[in-house]
Amino acid sequence: MNDKLLPGDRRERAGVVLLTAVAVGAILRFFRLGAHELSIDESLSWAESSGHNLKAVLRVQHQLDSGKFPIYEIAQHGWMKIFGDSETAMRALPALIGTLSIVLVFILGVEVMLAAVEGAEPSSAELRSTSAPGKERARIYMVAACCALLFAVGLPSVEIARQARMYAMMEAWILAQVIFLFRARRLGGFANYAGLTIFSAIAVATNFTAALVIVAEALWLIYLLVANGDARAGATMKNAQLWWMGAALLAAIVLLLPFFTGLRYGVEGVERGDYDWIKLPGRWEPFATFESALGTLPFPLFAVFAIVGGVRLWRMRRDEASLLILWIVAPPLILFAGSYLVTPMLVTRYLISSFVPIFILTAIGIESISSRHYRSVALLAIVSLSVLRASSDFRRGDDRWRDACEEALLKAGPHHRVGTYNEFFLVEYYMPEAERSTVKVVRIPFEGVERKAPQVVILSPTVPAADVTEIERQYPEVAGKYKNVIVVSRPKAGVRTTEPGC
Repeated sequence: MNDKLLPGDRRERAGVVLLTAVAVGAILRFFRLGAHELSIDESLSWAESSGHNLKAVLRVQHQLDSGKFPIYEIAQHGWMKIFGDSETAMRALPALIGTLSIVLVFILGVEVMLAAVEGAEPSSAELRSTSAPGKERARIYMVAACCALLFAVGLPSVEIARQARMYAMMEAWILAQVIFLFRARRLGGFANYAGLTIFSAIAVATNFTAALVIVAEALWLIYLLVANGDARAGATMKNAQLWWMGAALLAAIVLLLPFFTGLRYGVEGVERGDYDWIKLPGRWEPFATFESALGTLPFPLFAVFAIVGGVRLWRMRRDEASLLILWIVAPPLILFAGSYLVTPMLVTRYLISSFVPIFILTAIGIESISSRHYRSVALLAIVSLSVLRASSDFRRGDDRWRDACEEALLKAGPHHRVGTYNEFFLVEYYMPEAERSTVKVVRIPFEGVERKAPQVVILSPTVPAADVTEIERQYPEVAGKYKNVIVVSRPKAGVRTTEPGC
């Protein structure tokens, strides 16, 4: 960066904080990636990405997760071709994307602060730096570096980057989209409007929950048109920019039209019970979601400094403050309302990008402390507590599914048929690799008797209690217990089965 923009030790401190953020963030995202077995969701991503060729990936993804463009699955397919499909290899791609996202958060922090400082009203001039322009710009970069550091150690961003799912990629697209949104607001220009359109479309195509952010942005544009619709100097030009930004978001919807037919699959999923695992949220669940996701100990500090930062930014520049606030509150409120109107849908990973504005406001709140010593103490306290919380998941897990699958294979008989309730692809993944092509994983709905019923069934906590009794009656022999995963077998008579996908 130019010395004129970051003079003296401010430049050095901002650079050190940013490099620390990238280094610590990379460690938190890559360390012991294979410590735990795959989750059911990760095994679904494996099944979608493990086809022999791109055509097979597209076919399987459409069958299992229709309605979305398989951007992540295609990338994961190519990644697995090079690095294999071990837990570590598959999770390394989201970890890499999550590490690169730290830099995107820094850029976003710069854009937020530039927009706030350059657009500050005269009445809020006392909140702006009274030092030379170069030092003011240096302060902007310092705040942005703190944003990146908080994102790097924040539990939500760390957890999502350690999962072999598309959410880390979706979050990166959203960060790029919001960067172009701020640039379009501040500078205008075709390139920024085009970037806003392209990344909006890519983010939503990667996962439809990215549309929650676009809804918040649409509400923000409406607010600006109402609040700024006066005759002030420059208001006409600014309003024209707002209309162009709205047109850019609308153009993204047009680009997504080919995928809208896939929404029917998601709607039908409600009737199929695809979302029955999500519980109906309680009255305070939107608030509790942020507390549990950030960690019980770091949350109070995040809350206090985010509120301080929000107040300071509001006094300085309401336009930018209102967007960050809407970005935080609109997605959980939409999911909360949808949970009661349609089906339960309030899940932390659907809100993953809403933690970014919390990190930004927290950094602004910390920077508002006049004492450099107390600023450092506050930042160190939040970072330390967040790292401790995130690193608690690094302990080596057990191999319950791998052990259970090996035991089930021994009991499966010559036909190599293994029953499971929901974990089709998890069972298939943890079968010995040399046996995967010969093992047939079947679903057990427990209706009647069929000649080809599997000799062995793997039970997990996802099996409803009502079905466990029937399973244990028809599969009375316990072949092995591996924590909460149980392998049971039966006499020759069995139960009717349904092949996966039927």
